[in-house]
Amino acid sequence: MQSSCVGTGLTMSLNSSLKNKEVVIGQWISLSDPAVVEALAETGYDFLLIDGEHSPIGESELANLLRATKGGDCATIYRVRENSESLIKMSLDLGVDGVLVPRVNTAAEAQKAVDAAKYPPMGKRGVGPWRASGYYQNFDTYINSANTSTTLILQIEDIEAVNNLDEILAVGGFDAAYIGPADLSSSMGILGQFDDPRFKTAVSKVVAKCQAVGMPLGFDTQNVTHLTKLAQDGFQILTLGSDMQYLIDGAKNLSAEIRQSLGQA
Repeated sequence: MQSSCVGTGLTMSLNSSLKNKEVVIGQWISLSDPAVVEALAETGYDFLLIDGEHSPIGESELANLLRATKGGDCATIYRVRENSESLIKMSLDLGVDGVLVPRVNTAAEAQKAVDAAKYPPMGKRGVGPWRASGYYQNFDTYINSANTSTTLILQIEDIEAVNNLDEILAVGGFDAAYIGPADLSSSMGILGQFDDPRFKTAVSKVVAKCQAVGMPLGFDTQNVTHLTKLAQDGFQILTLGSDMQYLIDGAKNLSAEIRQSLGQA
């Protein structure tokens, strides 16, 4: 896969990997320093999932992070803060390869996201792909390919969404669904209890319904063993690891090693 390349007007197509039943792995980005993204884009992952919902990465920060990945092989997906036409349009116009929309619980909310992310006739996206089209140097090429080359992922993270999943899937126009386990378990009153039979039943329901219609499915994983099991179960978009996690874990592990070597443990 290849990421956005400003100047050509072409974007990578995560969708091609999904259609080919390939598994893609991503890591979370919550820090707004372009150097962090520039370094992590070269660590062997398929995509960076830049979090605009739970971290302070807005329009200005996102633009600089995307510039740091220019010319690399790592795709960029941006999780918008909310299901907002302006936020979805902004991120796509800046040149992200995909958008993750949180808390999509109804068919109407799914249609709202599709309308914002896809050009007519699939949706109602406003026309102005600023950076995405090489600052309009490759306008026609981008416009003609955007609906298929950019990826719209809807997040299923509430029991209401699980109960409405048939109607959500019937909307069409989006490219994948992604289960958010923390919020899903929270909405069921069992936060973090991922081994609870009720949580497992809800996840199994999502898997069955998505597989029945050929909808690619993603999940935020807990460890490599869990990631491997999910891939075997048919999940294609898997996230594990984050910039802040690497920073904290690395510092803790090294400080513990130092303390032990000094007899201070």
